[in-house]
Amino acid sequence: MPVPNLQPDNAIHWFSEPGDHGSLIDPLLLECLTDTGLLTARLRRQCGDNFRLQVIEESLARPGIHQNELRRIVLWCGNRASIYAETIIPRNAAEKLPWLRELGSVPLGEALQYRPDVSRGKFEYARIKPAQLPADLPAPIDGDLWARRSEFHVGDTSLLVTEIFLPGVLDCTTPDAQAAEKN
Repeated sequence: MPVPNLQPDNAIHWFSEPGDHGSLIDPLLLECLTDTGLLTARLRRQCGDNFRLQVIEESLARPGIHQNELRRIVLWCGNRASIYAETIIPRNAAEKLPWLRELGSVPLGEALQYRPDVSRGKFEYARIKPAQLPADLPAPIDGDLWARRSEFHVGDTSLLVTEIFLPGVLDCTTPDAQAAEKN
């Protein structure tokens, strides 16, 4: 499957577990990173009415290079950008599952969770440098970020989902941050 729309830098090294890198990760971030549940559900619980999904792009990915659909979003908790996500939808998947093109502000995971023909592959993890991120993220990024990716298998097709945990994810997952956001 092609590499997501991250800035061109083949130096992204994906690995099967945070492993030795786990000691470098804030425990709360590690919990979010390895959570096998829906991130949107987790953020909705943490943010309540302050949760929102912003669609950055829904289009054909780089015509002439790959014939895939691309969906890029940011999950927000109040005014904090928390997670950037990209979904690569191969053309055959888009043709077999036309409802994917009509998601709008519906999170992909929520659209997939009750379908009987969906399974999720194993996660891969990486540290992403700011230069490898899309230029149009909603907040400046000072340091490296953690990312994960996995394939969703829907019937006989698959979608590649990459999620990058932005600094705001830690701000919005603590009880103190939730209370401050409401004030």
